[in-house]
Amino acid sequence: MAGAPAPRHSGLMLAGVLLLGFAASWVLQNLPQSPQPLTRTPVVASVLDDPGSPRAGPADADVTIVVFTDYRCGICQSTAPALDRLLATDPKVRVTFKDWPVRGPDSTAAAHAALAARYQNRYLAFHRALMASRGPLDPPRIDAIAAGAGLDVTRLRADQAAHAADIDAQLGRHNLQAFGLGLQGTPAYLVGPFLIQGGLEDRALSAAVRRARRAAR
Repeated sequence: MAGAPAPRHSGLMLAGVLLLGFAASWVLQNLPQSPQPLTRTPVVASVLDDPGSPRAGPADADVTIVVFTDYRCGICQSTAPALDRLLATDPKVRVTFKDWPVRGPDSTAAAHAALAARYQNRYLAFHRALMASRGPLDPPRIDAIAAGAGLDVTRLRADQAAHAADIDAQLGRHNLQAFGLGLQGTPAYLVGPFLIQGGLEDRALSAAVRRARRAAR
């Protein structure tokens, strides 16, 4: 009987090891990795030149940021405002959005609706509203978010149906581009010629833009 308490201690040790493992996994997945310089390979060209990816910012920007996102990705949601602030304060930055739904049916439904919003010229407003939302993204919730972002929901659903093949093809291209770049998940950025995986807050994002501008000199 003297050895009876041992299993409890072993269980506590195992729980501690698991917690440390989860913490390490979170860090590896969500903190930005070191920038990886890329050359203009066919894969990179397909990412940059895809005309169907939504964009915001001036056409004559000196730095283009490509961001791969998922509306069910918590890190994407928490860092999206930093990208919005950069767009608002830096007139020479352009952002290309790559909806990459990798977190289940809700992600796919939201991404499909977001791309359909382009037909009302409301992609950016809807994208921001989806990023600011919390909780499940089932069709009624997506409709409510769309209405709050100023979209005509009836038209949104009609556009989703009418352009379903084009929207599916665009999401498929984003998926191929992500795999071509070797992305491990969302968020991920291509800032100028540098690939960065993991979320970027304001300071890191500004530093990435400065790095891209130095590289272009």
